[in-house]
Amino acid sequence: MTPAQIFAARLYWMCAEADGGYSQPNRLDVARTRGITDGYFTFECDCSSLVLEAARQAGYSTGLASYTGDMRAQLEAVGWTVIPIDGGFDPSALYTGDVLLSERDSGGVGHTAAYIGDGRVAEAWIDGLGDIGGSAWGDGPGDDTGGETRVISVWSHPYTVAGRWTHILRPPSATSAPATPATPTQTTKKKGTTRMFTIEYPSIYGITGYALITESAGAYALDRVGAQVYNDVMPMTTVPAHHAEMMIREAWERHNAVAESTAGTTRVDIDAATAKILNAVNKDGGDGK
Repeated sequence: MTPAQIFAARLYWMCAEADGGYSQPNRLDVARTRGITDGYFTFECDCSSLVLEAARQAGYSTGLASYTGDMRAQLEAVGWTVIPIDGGFDPSALYTGDVLLSERDSGGVGHTAAYIGDGRVAEAWIDGLGDIGGSAWGDGPGDDTGGETRVISVWSHPYTVAGRWTHILRPPSATSAPATPATPTQTTKKKGTTRMFTIEYPSIYGITGYALITESAGAYALDRVGAQVYNDVMPMTTVPAHHAEMMIREAWERHNAVAESTAGTTRVDIDAATAKILNAVNKDGGDGK
């Protein structure tokens, strides 16, 4: 295997097979994955520690890079190629092993992910409480939602859609041919996590809202009774309002990614579908039907 292939394989294992949870306070815990291949190994990381550790495990030098704010300069210093994304991003030009960076100082959001081939990126996204603390702030130590670490379509990634990637960081000696755009798919988790979960959040009307988040069938508003029924059989996660909106949007983005590859499945207007759910909890305490 080439270093790029090893890099991609380690990222896939970390994000789709192992039980990787998100935590900024415990971000360096990811170093415990060295030499591990057990699919149920539990660890924590954040977006940059995940990518940098996987790169090191593949044999790449990462120099003094430590977080999204210094990755561009520090990786360039040890031979990585920095490709600014100006005026548009074409995922079909990515090589396996390319690192996508959304650098805050360049107008991004402070996030990174890596391209692992076949139209997919691997990343550490957010903890099970919709926050950044992981087990240090009361979340479980692993992936409690199936999406704290994840492998998703680069085409439907929210930062691709919103144009928030600022740079491609290409590792040294990238010799693989550019990837052919694959039909966007959502990779199935192998780590025993649920395929659906429920969230509660403070709605725009000052009362609690509930939603069901699915793997590829979108998201749905729930009333209190429905939320309780689901809560009896699957985890209920409390998240801030802006995280609820993000999770709902991503559920519909996954739905649309599947729709693009499945005959007879209809795409939805993501903005309209998200607004419908967020507005389902009305001032009168309506149930969203």
